[in-house]
Amino acid sequence: MEISSTSSDLAWFQPVHRRLPEPVECEAEPRPDQVDLSPQAQQGPIPQTVVLPEVPFQPYKPRPEFRGKAPLPQKLDLHCLTAGPRVAHDARRLEGTPARKLTHKLPGFQDTTRWPETNYGTNNQCANFVSTFARRLGLKGHYMVVQDLEKAMKKQGWKPVSAADAKPGDVWISDSHTELVTGRANGKPRVTGSNNGGRSYQTVSGHTQTSGRFYTRPVWRDQH
Repeated sequence: MEISSTSSDLAWFQPVHRRLPEPVECEAEPRPDQVDLSPQAQQGPIPQTVVLPEVPFQPYKPRPEFRGKAPLPQKLDLHCLTAGPRVAHDARRLEGTPARKLTHKLPGFQDTTRWPETNYGTNNQCANFVSTFARRLGLKGHYMVVQDLEKAMKKQGWKPVSAADAKPGDVWISDSHTELVTGRANGKPRVTGSNNGGRSYQTVSGHTQTSGRFYTRPVWRDQH
């Protein structure tokens, strides 16, 4: 069906006229580049110098939530660059000393004179000797059995290293013996520990070693 412009069907349709909003008068504000900064406009002279109050110096104090995260003093063996060499030096100074004489003289060395497992303090002192020095390098606990010492080192993050990378302060372990790495000789790791010397008691001695397993403390490689 066609619908023309004069059709009665469109008679109801009426266009709506839109009303425009009435203009609102507002005061024009000056732009920043048009602001008058003259002394007359500022109602007074502009000061040439400004005197600031003196503030006493106060050292920076970290907030409580940040305290305790700074590195510990280097006098502690655990966080000292020379910890490994210093511990190795102290161990080498004891070479030639019978292990049974270290009781009550070497700090940390366990008294085994009444322990039948260590032949009453005359033998099997290797883990006792290494634990004493490894505690200065961060080892937690003191161990008298080699297997217990190795398990504790692995659990506490000590990492295996090759014989070529072994440094003073590292620990050497075989299936039934352990010693402390105290240096290098002829390109091989030199270890010091409580060893059998053909007597009824062990003696602290040193020699080179390439077989077995070497472990290094976690902070030695990761942080230094």
